[in-house]
Amino acid sequence: MALAAPVPEVAPPAYRSGAAAVVAPADAGDLYVAALARHGWNSVAVTVPGAHRPGEIDGYLRNLSHRGSLRRTAAHLAHLDVRAVLAGSPAGAVLADRLAARLHLPGNDPDTADIRRDTGLTSATLLDAGITAPRSIRTTRLADALNWAAFTQVTELVLEHPDPAHPASAYYCRTAADIRSAWQHLQPSGTQPLVLREHLTGTQYRIHTLTGPGPDGSTDHTITSIWSEIRTPGQQVCRADLLSRRGLLSRALALYTMRALTALGVHYGPAHATVTFIPDRGPALLSLRTDPYADFASEALRRATGHDPVRDTALLLTTGRRYEAPHQQRRAHVTKVALLPRSDGALDSYLLRTLTTLPTVAATTALHADAPVRAGQIAGWLLLVADDSRAINQDHQVIRAAESLGLYGSPA
Repeated sequence: MALAAPVPEVAPPAYRSGAAAVVAPADAGDLYVAALARHGWNSVAVTVPGAHRPGEIDGYLRNLSHRGSLRRTAAHLAHLDVRAVLAGSPAGAVLADRLAARLHLPGNDPDTADIRRDTGLTSATLLDAGITAPRSIRTTRLADALNWAAFTQVTELVLEHPDPAHPASAYYCRTAADIRSAWQHLQPSGTQPLVLREHLTGTQYRIHTLTGPGPDGSTDHTITSIWSEIRTPGQQVCRADLLSRRGLLSRALALYTMRALTALGVHYGPAHATVTFIPDRGPALLSLRTDPYADFASEALRRATGHDPVRDTALLLTTGRRYEAPHQQRRAHVTKVALLPRSDGALDSYLLRTLTTLPTVAATTALHADAPVRAGQIAGWLLLVADDSRAINQDHQVIRAAESLGLYGSPA
């Protein structure tokens, strides 16, 4: 019989006024513990099979193990007077929605939970609703994918895992031979569905949202930030610029994203979407995730953007209110820059110090002199903030020059 039983835990924190369940907590999900505690709430960890993590899960009032029975896990959470449920990682997104519905707590539509975790189903749902999305096929059969590609006569395609959180790379394909080769890399077992979709060549944007009840009780989507991404040929993000929300482009992206969220059953909590913009078709959703998102340098970003996804979500869960940025002039230009080595090496101490002391560098990820780096893997991030975009662009040029001059141990 499937059971939900407590797993060994560390000494619990002092009891507080409320509790929220964090399903499959990991990385960003763990940040909810401190954010909820600021409002006097405890956190309950719900672990799920296949989402194991090293070490103990500390900081939580209780640790529960979900063993397949939704009813029993919900009963345990109800006994602990849990008043909110949220995903602590991609692995917990579907279960979090279903537990919230079972407990009659605010959450996303459980009937569309699987759709939100699958790019093929997401595109089909949007197209059925009359909303622009990539044409695609989701199948376990290579023959079906080849036949669809031949029928549609799309010249540029992408083959990808349907789960937007899956670490496997997407493959760009132009020919049937490309599709066959990519298929062998992504589906060695022969049973995993894959998504073959048209490649949309517009600029990609990362859009962060927070959803909750509006003043009249209806679902209200708030766009908290829009980042314009520059990507390498391998589709790695190498630079992201915070987009002003005052322009026509931002308005078009915001209106489209809110329509898509509604169609996909997003009713409550945070989400982050990847949307592309094609001049002759407008915005199109590439992927959507409702698991927590925490960026590096959250304090610096909060000062620059007025929002912090984890803190804003905690405020909504515990009080029903949304964070309102102070009415003050904010620095208008914010950019995240990735360090991307082209070969294996180690960070040069002199050049690293030069970069981290540039005038616009407000924060970085952990960067240590002589730390090893791997070719094609992001070595770290820098956050650039300035009143003038020209200052950011100048420092960005310095960063790329330093990479060529030997930041990773030898000149490129």
